[in-house]
Amino acid sequence: MKKFLAVLLVSILCLALAVPAMADAWKAGDTVYFHVNAKAGGGTDLYTRYLTQALGEVCPGVNFVVNNYETSEVGMATVINAKPDGYNLGTCHGGAIIQWYTGSSNINLKDQAKIVGIMNLGGPQAIIAGPNAPYKNFTELAEYLKANPGYVMIGCSLGGTTQMIFTSFVEAIAGDKDLAMYVQCASEADKLTNVASGSIDIANCSIPNALSYEADGRLTILGTIGPKMSTIASMSELLGTELGSQYASGPEQGVESATWDSNYYVYAPAGTPDEVCQAINEAICKASEAASFVEGNKAMATFVAPVNFEDTQAAFTTEWEFLDGLVTGLGLKTR
Repeated sequence: MKKFLAVLLVSILCLALAVPAMADAWKAGDTVYFHVNAKAGGGTDLYTRYLTQALGEVCPGVNFVVNNYETSEVGMATVINAKPDGYNLGTCHGGAIIQWYTGSSNINLKDQAKIVGIMNLGGPQAIIAGPNAPYKNFTELAEYLKANPGYVMIGCSLGGTTQMIFTSFVEAIAGDKDLAMYVQCASEADKLTNVASGSIDIANCSIPNALSYEADGRLTILGTIGPKMSTIASMSELLGTELGSQYASGPEQGVESATWDSNYYVYAPAGTPDEVCQAINEAICKASEAASFVEGNKAMATFVAPVNFEDTQAAFTTEWEFLDGLVTGLGLKTR
């Protein structure tokens, strides 16, 4: 009996030692690399740094390193080609899906990566027009588009996420995405300047910038577009300031489909075991409730909430399929 118990104890100890260190995501002394397929200082980079700071709080002793890549393809390739052990992760938004469908990227995150977590749920954007615009809300803009097809110029990143947002938006409010003309104007600074000067008619920008330019009389705010949870009340709470009725979301203006649900994701190499992914997801969920992470995202007017591994997978699949239809409808799909 003693011999049996001794053998059993040894077996249990061996089994315990065989369990991956990832049971608690990482252990003190580990170094975990987050690869950002964007330059330092941009939205994806800042969200990643908020996350790694919070992860440092919930995973004491773990060293989190953020690497930036000016070429998104290189950043994503670095992750999918890394050892699938949970120590090399990537961050991105839905633009990576669009790049695959349009052929500007050769990396298919659906097949070549495993989505392990959601950093945030995105945030509302103000739809802006010039100070003397002949429309003041989504209904009036829709009527103007129908009366003047092809006349309204919308500034966006052609072939990128904001063109997808605006074609979806115009389709939702006016029933035909081709009623507007889409022109290249990607940076927020350029959008604000060109809309205020009348060089382009419509664009999107962050609500804090919209508030500032509106206060100076340089913009007309037509409303906001963002996640379905975006309402004047929820956005006011997020921003810590009372928003006026001109910031009403699409559903609040009677257009239920005038929303844009797009997440920022954390992904690992495709071969990463599910138990490792689950442990990483649990760490991300804990970090997403840390005060530093919540406040950082609030400063960027972005909604956050912990999303479990199963729901993360479902959210990515939903966005993948939605963007497939959108890119196909624009005639930009090459795959």
